[in-house]
Amino acid sequence: MFEFLLRKLGWDAASRQQARELARQVEQLLEACDRRLCLLPGHQHALMPGMRIAQSHLATLSEKLPPALELSLQSFARDPRLGLLFAGPSSLLDVLEGSESLRAFFSSASNGDEAWALMTMQRSETARFGVAMENGELRNDVAQTVVSFDCHGLQLPCASEEAFRTQSGERALHVLTAVIARQLGLLEQTRLQLEAELGRLQLRRLTLQSPSRIVVDGQGGDDLPDTLADLDRRLSEVRPQLESLRELNSLEGALDTVRHVLEHPGDYFSLENVTLLLNRMGIKCEAGEDGATTLQLEELVLGRERPTRRALMPVKIHRESIAELRRQFRD
Repeated sequence: MFEFLLRKLGWDAASRQQARELARQVEQLLEACDRRLCLLPGHQHALMPGMRIAQSHLATLSEKLPPALELSLQSFARDPRLGLLFAGPSSLLDVLEGSESLRAFFSSASNGDEAWALMTMQRSETARFGVAMENGELRNDVAQTVVSFDCHGLQLPCASEEAFRTQSGERALHVLTAVIARQLGLLEQTRLQLEAELGRLQLRRLTLQSPSRIVVDGQGGDDLPDTLADLDRRLSEVRPQLESLRELNSLEGALDTVRHVLEHPGDYFSLENVTLLLNRMGIKCEAGEDGATTLQLEELVLGRERPTRRALMPVKIHRESIAELRRQFRD
């Protein structure tokens, strides 16, 4: 009964250890974002509930990843998806040999001969007019969308799929930390831009009020309003925005920003399922077309303002597969 009460109150040994770990992660996050925030009284109390929410959200993301795709020369022959993700086997070899994390993994004999890793890519879509058959006729003005992938990278090589899934969740917290740091940086950047614009608006206003007075705008540019009415209208927009940003860029405001991101992680860090139907040339197809390949992956969306997107695919790499690719394309 007494032990149950301790667990209920969070005073048992396991709960205290969990609280210490959570506090450590909060400190690490603030050190990476803005270490000055560690000096604010009550920062642990403010951020620990959000850290629990963020961890719960991030822990579910690895479950959404599709099954691992094998990267090997044989896979090119039997799995058409590799022909869509890479220009050819030689480009696959370039990615494998260019990965420092994969090289470090296989340099340790204790890791074994097989690695599970997360492949990241940049997906792009290009609209063009191409040649295609329509209603039995060959036409060269058919609107097409070509999907391509580049900027491949390999992260989190692990000796087992179970370890890979576990580390993916832990890695997600580091990425969310980077997102928070970027969010704080964007707020500061916007504040500086508005500060500069405010100064230029005030100089322009002096010029329009006293045409005989020479006022030099050291930043140049002809993007400012030409009339007092338009200037005052823009000033009335800039001043409240700037005041709000000044509050957000204070230490207390920055802490509130960190807390908001932690408590709403899905708005800043999410996975979106992407299903593409492509022919062997990477051109988007309609359902039922001959030769179409279904490519399913997850796309990581980071940030809310100016979000960045990266396509994700779990992969499996065998040490011998790299050696075979080298024999074919390096020797």
